[in-house]
Amino acid sequence: MADAEVREVGGGSNRLRMRISELSARGCYVDTLNPLPLSTIIQLYIEHAGVTCTLSGKVIYIHSGFGMGVLFGDIAADQRAILDGWLAQLAAPLS
Repeated sequence: MADAEVREVGGGSNRLRMRISELSARGCYVDTLNPLPLSTIIQLYIEHAGVTCTLSGKVIYIHSGFGMGVLFGDIAADQRAILDGWLAQLAAPLS
């Protein structure tokens, strides 16, 4: 899990602090009691180990009272490198 700030694109200055789980190369699950509506376009700022990755995304499913699934949009090369590094860490065997 990682901390994240979620901002609704075009939705004013709403900034929501949430937790990210089930991170993958294409999306993630955002744990929240109040998920955003389906198809909401968001900006994610995921922080882990002092590094922040900025990603755009779209809410593709919701579980009311639990969270929402987010599909990432286009990812800049520098942000992809951060995300890929985190995924490699997650996939590494525990020693």
